[in-house]
Amino acid sequence: MVRRAPTTVRNAVRDRRYGAFLGGSVKTRFAQLGAYNASNSAYEDLPPLFAAADVEPDDVIVDVGVGKGRVINWLLERYPSNRMVGIELDPEIAARTKARLQRFENVTILTGDATELLPHEGTVFFLFNPFDETVMRRFAAAFLAEGMHPHRRAIYHNCKHAQVFRDDPRFSVEDVELPSGSFRSVLIRPTD
Repeated sequence: MVRRAPTTVRNAVRDRRYGAFLGGSVKTRFAQLGAYNASNSAYEDLPPLFAAADVEPDDVIVDVGVGKGRVINWLLERYPSNRMVGIELDPEIAARTKARLQRFENVTILTGDATELLPHEGTVFFLFNPFDETVMRRFAAAFLAEGMHPHRRAIYHNCKHAQVFRDDPRFSVEDVELPSGSFRSVLIRPTD
């Protein structure tokens, strides 16, 4: 606990710039649908992850399982002009995140099943292990759906179900090394 205190303080300061401290996880009420608990990515993991995705000014960034929106906070600092979409299954969490970020015209928060709500114009998708393997397979199918942007890629952080993509020849998967070594992460692209 003492070891994590400086990081917690830094996270709290950064979170507060965007309306509220976002620490802690929220137990999912939707485990039966394959959802995992809502938890936060560490700010220090985000720069190398998004650098691997080579984000450009015209990219539409989609946070799949946005939760409380810490990744959106960081994106607003780093890519303030990009359009951003957060998708959250839990309506209560989504409503709080939407209300907190409503002052940012380039941010949209959607509520519902991400596999049904993926915006076709999305180009960079971020996932912090939001759901189980069954739902990840549905995400993979939606990610490959006709009409999706041809230059899309996905950052899968804490990639518990990376084999869904590694075992499918329709995807190219490369490891992303994090200086913190906190989680395994991959960058995924369609091969066609």
